Amino acid sequence: MAYINPFKMHYAAQRIQQGGVIAYPTEAVYGLGCHPKAEQAIQRILEIKRRPWQKGLILVASTVEQIKPYLSEEGLTLINCFNEQHKRPVTWLLPVNAEVSPLLRGEHEKIAVRLSTNPYVKALCDAANSALVSTSANRAGQPEMTKAEQVRCQMGSELDLIIVGPTGGHTRPSSIIDAQTREVLRA
Repeated sequence: MAYINPFKMHYAAQRIQQGGVIAYPTEAVYGLGCHPKAEQAIQRILEIKRRPWQKGLILVASTVEQIKPYLSEEGLTLINCFNEQHKRPVTWLLPVNAEVSPLLRGEHEKIAVRLSTNPYVKALCDAANSALVSTSANRAGQPEMTKAEQVRCQMGSELDLIIVGPTGGHTRPSSIIDAQTREVLRA
């Protein structure tokens, strides 16, 4: 496991708590993130990516507890999906709490959530004591970025912070599975 400087994660968590938008390494690519309740920050991410709000975004977390506030009662009953073992990271679609902002969930009745295995993401979520919005660091329709330098060159002036570190070594983004139907939406 990589060494994470706690001071840097504490600083990054403060930026998130203050409504900042950051970039950080995930399992396969760099991600853009913010606090899930910071609507102005979510709007900034959508503008940076040039992504329509209707598509919704993903939440990443280090623990199930960090995800629970965003799930409906029905979603909470499906939380055992996180105990399933998979060869690659899995993003689960779970019924969303109706109070969650449409900017975060899009036009959907489900929200995409992933318990991250990346040590940077885990440390960041723990330091912020929250799940984080996560979406690939790229403009809509453009290739995902896998290195901090790429992010800095293409969108650094639009971000509050970039966490430098390796991605988790996976070559493709996570699988997406509907926790209710077990339908695989992205293999």
